[in-house]
Formats: sequence, structure tokens, C-alpha cells
Amino acid sequence: MLKTIARKSLCIVLATGVICSAFSGSHSQAAKKAALKTKKMSMKVGQSKKVAIKNRNKKAVYRFVSSSPKKASVSKSGVIKAKKTGTVKITVTEKIKKKTRKLGKVTVQIKAKDTKKEPTVTNAPTTPSTVPATAAPASAAPASAAPASAVPASAAPASAAPTDQPTETPASTMKPIGPYVEDTSSDVPSDFSKIIKENEGTVEDITYDSTVIKEGATVKRKAKVVLPKDYSEDKKYPVVYMQHGIFGNETTMYGEKVQNVFWNAMANGDAEEMIAVFPNACANETGGSVGENGGFNTEHYSAYNNFLNDLEKCLMPYINEHYSTLTGRENTAICGFSMGGRVTLHIGFTLQDTFRYVGAFCPAPGIFTHNDNGVNETGLFTPETFTLQDQYMNDTLVMIVKGTKDGVVKQFPKDYHDALTANKVPHIFMELPGGHDGNVYKPGLYNFLRRIFHREG
Repeated sequence: MLKTIARKSLCIVLATGVICSAFSGSHSQAAKKAALKTKKMSMKVGQSKKVAIKNRNKKAVYRFVSSSPKKASVSKSGVIKAKKTGTVKITVTEKIKKKTRKLGKVTVQIKAKDTKKEPTVTNAPTTPSTVPATAAPASAAPASAAPASAVPASAAPASAAPTDQPTETPASTMKPIGPYVEDTSSDVPSDFSKIIKENEGTVEDITYDSTVIKEGATVKRKAKVVLPKDYSEDKKYPVVYMQHGIFGNETTMYGEKVQNVFWNAMANGDAEEMIAVFPNACANETGGSVGENGGFNTEHYSAYNNFLNDLEKCLMPYINEHYSTLTGRENTAICGFSMGGRVTLHIGFTLQDTFRYVGAFCPAPGIFTHNDNGVNETGLFTPETFTLQDQYMNDTLVMIVKGTKDGVVKQFPKDYHDALTANKVPHIFMELPGGHDGNVYKPGLYNFLRRIFHREG
């Protein structure tokens, strides 16, 4: 009898334990639901801040509603733009499939913008490196480098990127470029491009307005923004813009898992924390190929030339307004593959006061006059004008990567290298085994990332 009671008691105890364990597990799962990181914010007129959500569900759609859009608007991605003084509440909801759940409200206290003038940051060049410099023309990019199809500057937005959100890093805090240019190593970790979950950050889709695609009109364009792991609005990050090859768009680099190269380089400690932007570098109304010969024509190519205007006047201001960025050439890089490599060299050598780091992986023809794939183009530069201005000669990291068996862009990357050598421009020319694909451009990218954005201390 006593044994029977004991057995029953034990069963009750075990059952209770199972129930408690199940409840505990359920409670633990509930604790992992998405929630607001903070329910109070303090902002000043003109500032932008993003609503922070912890434990975001990748399958969920988050909606943000402002109680007073005239005082503070909020974007689809949760970026609050303070417009007038006062108090505003931002309601946040989460929708997964057909179920909608309210996460709560963020109370935003908006104060007047300071009228005191901030000291000007001087972007002087860093201490010259040990690489010898020679005189260069006062203006590296010829007037002809601007595409004929570009819309006049007057068509650009009247306001530039807000100055109270992004900040500049004084040039004196940056490490000299010289040692990184002189570094000839090209080794990469064996898993440098693999999908490693614990290294992953997040990727956001954005849509921005472009006023340089069609004169007198605004065209909606898309891009993907790759954020580092544990991205925080409390920190500011340098930015690299990476362009795809011909016939690609903003999804191409993402589809080829290039974001993992960024995340792994940061996780390995080889690269600084940074934001990467994958835009559509074909700056026309469709964002794709046009004209005869399957897109191999000057009309299509000129759309890639026009991306210089789209990037400078529309995309970069959007990124600086909506993300926690560091600005100034010390904190801004550009790189790209194939046609994106050509775009990179065009922009990097034209906007030398904007980009300190320029990486061209298997760059396509077009920098110089050429006749390739049935396209006869006047070059964006001549071999003589393809150089750096005096003040940037020892303060710009230029990298050109070529595949040893690249039958697509052939000798063109070496032509660019030879011109830079003739002009005594310090640069890296890296030949890697392989053809015109990720086996070349991805290790090239990793090597580029580990040489950029380094600060003293």
C-alpha cells in the first residue's frame, strides 16, 4: 500500500516537474519575442533616429505610426525625423502572417536645435607615407568624365545631407595609407566567404528618390544596406558603396552572398565595423539594360556613368540621413566588380575629395578609349589624366584586382595599372588565380576591406 502511494506521489512530482519545465520553456520563448529597446527618446529638431527593436523576427513586418507627423515623421524602416518641438508618440506593431501584435509606444521629446555654431572639422590630408609622390595635374578628372546624359546639377535636391546626424573623423586620427598600399599580402582565411550565422548582421531594403535620372522628374530607386552585427544608433560607422557588374541590380551582390565577406572580415578582426551599401549602379529609368546588341551599347553604358550623379546627389545623402554614419573621405569607400569596377574607378578618381578608398575588382573597359564587345567608347579619362591630385597622392588607397585567366575584361585591368604606374600613383595591383567571377573578386574584396578605415589608437 505504502509502495503504491509512493509511486503515485513520485508520478505527481515528475508530472509537475514536466509541467513546470514546459511552462518555463514557454515562458523563455515568450521572453524572446520582439520588444522595444527603449520607450523614451530625446531628439533635437533636424535629427534622425531609428526605433530600436530587440529580437526582431525576420519573417515579421514592423509598422511605425507617428501621432503627429508634422512634429516627427517616421519611415517604413522606423527612422524618426524630428521636425518641430513637442512630444510625439510612435506606435509600433508587429505583423507575422495574419497576426498583428502591438509592441508599444515610443515617447519622443523634441527640443529646439542648438543655435550655437559648431567648430568646423578640418579634413587635412594625413601625414604623407613613405611612398614617393610626384606632381599631378590640379584636376585629375577631365570635364569629359561627366556623362553627357547626366541631368544638370540644378535638378538635384536643394538640401544636402543633414550635418547634425553624420559626423566626420578628423584626418589626424586616421592611420597613414602608405603601409596598407605597400602590403603585398593577398591571403584570406579558408572560410572568409562562408555563411557563418554567429557573424551575421542584418540587411535592409531601402527606396530613395533620385532627381538625376530624368530631367524634371523624381524616380524611385532601390538599394540594400548591410549592417554589422549589433548595429547600434549609439555608434557611428564608416560606409562602403559596392557596385555590381553589367546586367545586375541592387540584389546581385546580396544574391552572391557578398554580405558574408563583410561580416566575416569584421568578425575576424581583419576589418573595422562598417556599413555596406549595394545599390543599382545602372542609373536610368528602368535600372536595367536598354538599346541594341543585348545591352552592349553606349546608351546602356552611359547609365552606369550617370550613377556618379545618383550616388553623390541622392543615395549618399539618403544613407547619411537614415543611418548612423561617419562622413568625410576618411570614412567613405567605393568598390565594385566588372562594370561596377569601372564605375568605381570613374567615381573614385572624379570625386577624390569624397572617397579615400577605391577598390576595382576585374574592372571593365571604358576608363580609356576602347572598342570591345562591339562598343566603341571615348574614355572617361586618358592615360595621362588618370591620376590623383597632389593632396591625395599619398592619402588614397587604390586597389585593382585582376584574374589570371579573366577572358571577359582581358587586358583592361592591367592597362589601368600601367597608367597609374606611369603617373607614379601609389596603388595595389593584385593578380589572383581564376577568371571573371567570385573566385577572384571576393578574395579581392576581403583584402580591400582589411586595408580601409583604420584609426590611430
